[in-house]
Order: sequence, then C-alpha cells, then structure tokens
Amino acid sequence: MPNVNGVSASYQHPAMPTDKRAGDMSETLAKFEGLLQRVRSALILLPFVIAPVIFGGWSFTLLLAIAGFLMAREWGNLLSASPREGMALGIAVVLILGFGLLVNPIDAISVLIVGSLAYAAYCLVGGRRLAPIVGGLYYVALPLIAAQFLRLDPLGMFVIGYILLSVWAVDIFAMFSGKLIGGPKLAPIISPKKTWAGLFGGMVGAALAAGMSFLTVVGFGFGDMQFTAIMVIAPLLAICAQAADLFESAIKRRYDVKDSGAIIPGHGGLLDRVDGLIGVLIVALIIVVWRGGASSAALWVW
Repeated sequence: MPNVNGVSASYQHPAMPTDKRAGDMSETLAKFEGLLQRVRSALILLPFVIAPVIFGGWSFTLLLAIAGFLMAREWGNLLSASPREGMALGIAVVLILGFGLLVNPIDAISVLIVGSLAYAAYCLVGGRRLAPIVGGLYYVALPLIAAQFLRLDPLGMFVIGYILLSVWAVDIFAMFSGKLIGGPKLAPIISPKKTWAGLFGGMVGAALAAGMSFLTVVGFGFGDMQFTAIMVIAPLLAICAQAADLFESAIKRRYDVKDSGAIIPGHGGLLDRVDGLIGVLIVALIIVVWRGGASSAALWVW
C-alpha cells in the first residue's frame, strides 16, 4: 500500500536490506560472544581472587597453591605426561609455595633451582623427558612464587592488583581492537587470530591500567611516585603478556591440543586464562630483583 510519497511501506533501501543488517548484527555478536562468556566467568571467580589478594599471608598462598596444583595437572596433560608426573609436579609446586610462606619466597626460588637441576640430571641419566617436571617448575611454580614475593611488599596488595588489572586490560583491549580493526597477523603460524592491532590495543589497555593504579596509589597518599609507570612498565607488560600467550599457543600447537583443560566455562583451562599473567609475573620479579628495594618502588618509581 503506497504511502503519501507514493512509495510502498514495505520498501527497503536496496543498499541495506533487512536480512543484511540482521546478518551483520549476528556476525558482530558472534565475534564477541567469547568475550561475554569470559566476562561472566570472571565475575563469578573474581570474589575468590580479590579477598586473598587483599588479606595476603596464608590466604593468598592458599589461593596460589590451589591454582598451582590445577595448573600443574594441566601442564602435564598439555605435554602428554603421565598422571604420576602431573601429580608429582602439583605436589612440588604446593611444597615450594609452602616453603616460601614459612621461610621466604626468594629462598623458595633457590630451592626450585636446585631441585630442578637435580631432577634434570636424574632425567638425563635415566633418559626421561625434562619438560613435564623441570619445565613445569619454571612455568608454573616460578610465577606463583613471584606473586608470593610481590605480595610481601607493604603495598603488595596494590602491586598484585596492578598486575592483575594490567593483564585483564591487555586481554580485553587486545580482543576488542583485534576483532574490530583486524589487519596483519602478529604470528599467523602460532596463533592465526592475533593481530598487530590487538597488540597495540593491549598496550593501550595496559597504559590505562597503569594510569588507574598510579592515581589510586597516589590518591591514598603513598608518596610522590613518578608517572613513568605508563611510559616504561605498561608497554612492557603488554608485550610480555602477549608473548606469554603466544608461548602457550606454540606449546598447544606442538602437542595438537586446543585447550589446556575445561575447568572454567568460556576460558578452557586455567593455564589458558593465566598464560599472559605467567609472563608478566616473571618479568615483574626480574625487574624488582634487578632494581632492588621494595617491589612497589621498583615497579612504579623510575
């Protein structure tokens, strides 16, 4: 039936038919469905992470021990190790973290190094694989000890919060910018979905996280900290997070595994969720040991 302009009410503009608009909308929603699932899962898990970070001490070590045991089992599955090796690695991680709580995380790192070297010699003599146990000690236990050490700082709650916020920001901003902008692939053979746009988006997210943490710490009156955390630390953390993500992608591709596990809906395994955090924690520990002094000062004051 024609309207006042003589045009049928059912007329659709030829450049954008209804089914085309609906298809574009469905495609856009499909792109971000994985992100929405991640957000839902993260909101459920967040209270169980935030409380130990705030209280520190044994509660934080307990969180790390539970995560470490699960990560160790996933690492063993990822490398097609025997159940006994995965269990042994999980127990070793828990014992090392317990030693770090009772004695000192730095001494726990010494125990890790000596123990890994001794077991490496045992493997070489017996013709056994090094990666399941020795590799797992450095990939799983070392970043958790780093978190334990960083939390000991008087501002440790803010340091851990800053690192977590940075990794989450890198993950979210990289996903958004990668899907919206696209463009050249970052490492097409290892991870075909990652783009250079995603990396730069992650660096922007890390910069925002650095700015928020800086303003929070200064706002709470903890000193005149330099704003170079954004210029120096943020891009470095973003690159480390993406590099650690690519490292796990390379491991999964090497062993033809899609996910390290299925413990978290929308995330796969725990290792799939914390792969970027693993790299950032190790680099943060190296920076603090290299620069010396308090962890907060080493990371924020340049």
